[in-house]
Amino acid sequence: MVCSAFLYNNIYRNSSFGSYHPLSINRVSIVYDLTLSLGFDRHIEYMENSFANEKELSVFHSIDYIKALKKAEKLQYVSKEDQKKFNIGTYDNPVFPEMYRRHSSATGAGIKAAKLISKNYNYIFSPGSGAHHGRTNKASGFCYFNDIVTCILKLRDLNYRKILYFDMDAHYGDGVVEEFKDNGDIATFSIHQENLWPKTGNYLEDNINNTYNYPVKKNFSDLDFKTLVENHIINKIIKFKPEVAVLLMGTDSLKDDPMSNMKLTNNAMSWVINIFKNNVEKIILTGGGGYNPWILARAWTNNLAELLSIKIGPDINNDAKNILKNIIWKKQFDKRKLAVWTNTIKDEKNIFK
Repeated sequence: MVCSAFLYNNIYRNSSFGSYHPLSINRVSIVYDLTLSLGFDRHIEYMENSFANEKELSVFHSIDYIKALKKAEKLQYVSKEDQKKFNIGTYDNPVFPEMYRRHSSATGAGIKAAKLISKNYNYIFSPGSGAHHGRTNKASGFCYFNDIVTCILKLRDLNYRKILYFDMDAHYGDGVVEEFKDNGDIATFSIHQENLWPKTGNYLEDNINNTYNYPVKKNFSDLDFKTLVENHIINKIIKFKPEVAVLLMGTDSLKDDPMSNMKLTNNAMSWVINIFKNNVEKIILTGGGGYNPWILARAWTNNLAELLSIKIGPDINNDAKNILKNIIWKKQFDKRKLAVWTNTIKDEKNIFK
């Protein structure tokens, strides 16, 4: 029997990086509500995850950085010295009321995911995790703690040796890839738009250390993705024989996200998830970037449906439609697009059928 868990903490429901920040939008709690409205609780166990404590965070992060973040949350202020040293209190990484707890929750979810995997769970969904830019002693790219690195380190502590990390966020997964690039037992794959922030991750194919970066051109499409995966990635997955796969599904790689120029549909994500299901017994599925709330909510819901083998038809129930219709965002879109985004989950045209 396949055991699955959805990890969630309600801190996301009313938490925001600030009204002018790209992460002003509600993301994780919408996915939580949307999946429940579609009856996913019949297929997966919903669990509340706790916050990672200082000891757990310090497996990867420096103590002085952890304490600086906690202090900044408490005082809602960062000194010039700490701003410069830790890269917090900036536009990208602002001070906000939940800045420490929100990210310690995401890390706590990663740790819990690893523990569940080591028991009898096969699939873990943690949409609040996916802060792949975070560094040991500083914030980077909206990421304060790197919950992915901490999750992988916990898996290692639990005696998993062959771990595969697959990242299809539009931005290079630098914090994770750079941490493990010299460890051949941890394979990393990052598909990202070239010359997009952080403007690193140029093509690198290291078969000895199993580090594979694929910077792609603007307008990268489903057909381009399918060709890349079939010609360059599937055989590497099979050869590596991972015990666990950690999949980061940043939806800024999808069409109509404002932060990139990639043109994938959410079908690309569900297609590659199915490939991993056919080759890896244990999977941890996370969120990541994504700045169009309708695109993100539909894609992450579709991802979980694929992971759990739930069939979602073209029509969804009224409760699910109302959740999508009640999303508020400052950016305006064509009414024809909104009609699709608020009534269906899967994108069309689907070349993966």
